Amino acid sequence: MRVARDRAIFHALCVVDEAQERAREGAVPASAALRLALAFLHLCGAERNWIDQFWRSAVGRSETGQGATAFGRSQEMTAAVNAITRQVGVERSSAFLDALRAARRGAD
Repeated sequence: MRVARDRAIFHALCVVDEAQERAREGAVPASAALRLALAFLHLCGAERNWIDQFWRSAVGRSETGQGATAFGRSQEMTAAVNAITRQVGVERSSAFLDALRAARRGAD
């Protein structure tokens, strides 16, 4: 069974979106799913520096709350996700974000 490239990218971005959400509560576990999603997105055109920035911010840092370092961590992840999404050819629109969240809830 072959999965269309766009569908596989969508699912990889779902994993990244979930990790970004989980990062609000601290460092994200270095899971095989997140490693695979980021590696696949890199193969699809996302630059390594953005992949690394997301990984370092999500997995390597644990700041949360309202402080400046937590805000910086959040901004680093957002910048990386925006760049990764753009580089794999996806527009990060409201409709796209809604579709990601619906798929993560199982309403796909």
